[in-house]
Parts: sequence; structure tokens; C-alpha cells
Amino acid sequence: MKSKILSILLTFIIILLPIAVKAQEVENLEGQIVPIEKDDPAPFSGILLDTIAASKVTIDKKYSLLESELKLDFELKKQGAEYQLKLDTLQTSYDGLQTRFDSISKIKNEEIFRLQELVKENPNDYTSWWFAGGFAIGVLVSVGIFFAAVEVAN
Repeated sequence: MKSKILSILLTFIIILLPIAVKAQEVENLEGQIVPIEKDDPAPFSGILLDTIAASKVTIDKKYSLLESELKLDFELKKQGAEYQLKLDTLQTSYDGLQTRFDSISKIKNEEIFRLQELVKENPNDYTSWWFAGGFAIGVLVSVGIFFAAVEVAN
């Protein structure tokens, strides 16, 4: 029982009492990069980085690689979407042409079937040819008689 009361009391104290946290103040977040020469206190010439500058270089390197991967991924997806759009457009055009071809083919086959049935119903029936031939001969005879009548009148 005492331990429960003690734990509740400590919980309230921790929540209600402000806890002061003292952090190190950083004035320069840019870091320092200092070139050193051979005669300086270092055994070699080069560049000296403090911890902030070193971490910034490391982070910049890491995130520049990530950024380039993201740009590459974006461009690949963009190009893939463009090609997919072109493919879908061509597929739609192909489907439309296929439907048109199928409907024209169906109409053609129905007409062929209708004409075959017509021929089967009237084999060797040349009535329409006799009519057309008679009409043409009648027109030619009429023109000939008119021409002859005009010549006789002269």
C-alpha cells in the first residue's frame, strides 16, 4: 500500500515540478573548416574540420546521394507514365479499329450471304438484263430515226 502511494506521489512530483535541462548553446552551426600547412602543429597538410563541419559534410554527402536517387526515381516514373500513356492511347486506337473492322466484315459477310441466297432463288434469271438491253436498243433506234428524219428533211 505504501509503495502504491509512494509511486503515485512521485509521479505527480515528476509531472508537476519543472525539470531544468541545461543544454550546450551552439552559436555557430556552420562549423569551422581550417586549412593547415605542413609546418603547422599537424604532421601533414590538409583540411581540419571540427565536429559540426565534419557531420555537416557527412550528412550532405548522405542526403545528396538520397536526393539524386529520388530525382532519378522521379524521372524514371515520369518517363514510365508517359510511355504507359502512349501505349494506352495506341491500344485504344487499335481496339477502335478492330471494332470497326469487325463491323464492316460482318456487314460484308451478310451482304455476300444475301446475294448468294438471291442467286439461289433465281438461277439463270436474266430479266433485268433483257430489260436494260431493250431500253438501250429503244433509245438508239429513236435517236437513229430522229437523225434520219432530219437528214431526209434537208
